[in-house]
Amino acid sequence: MTEIKRCWRPQGRFLREFARTGSVSAACRASGLARRTVYNWRDADADFRARWDAARERGVGHLRDEVMRRAMIGDDVPVWHDGRIVDHVAEPDSRVLWKLLQALQADTYGPRAAELRAEHERQAEFRRRLDEADKRVAAYDASLEAERNALLKGQGKSHDAG
Repeated sequence: MTEIKRCWRPQGRFLREFARTGSVSAACRASGLARRTVYNWRDADADFRARWDAARERGVGHLRDEVMRRAMIGDDVPVWHDGRIVDHVAEPDSRVLWKLLQALQADTYGPRAAELRAEHERQAEFRRRLDEADKRVAAYDASLEAERNALLKGQGKSHDAG
């Protein structure tokens, strides 16, 4: 493998853009680098790979922030009256809200909610049956112990009588 020349300035420009955009392609365009170059750096240099991972996490954080902003606050949309814009109001994106709810409460709202509820019900029924079986086993063990004690008591009386 050929040695890769360390170019700190281009790497720094790439990583700043990658952290800002979360996109390798956009960061390459902004820093004037080929995708293959940055992937070669990432594969060959553990320090660059660690900085890449940190930049990716920052990019994901920006994405998370933007998704939450769109879901909770929304974008300004114009309010029209008599053919003119009279105001702007923030309108949350209900599709983003729904996707967040599905992700955060998959058992209730996710695409597999019915399947997950059925699985929880099957597990609850299985636990209930196990508990019942444990009670039957405990009752059976107690009856065996009582019989054993009665037999031992009976043997003790027959020895005393003889």
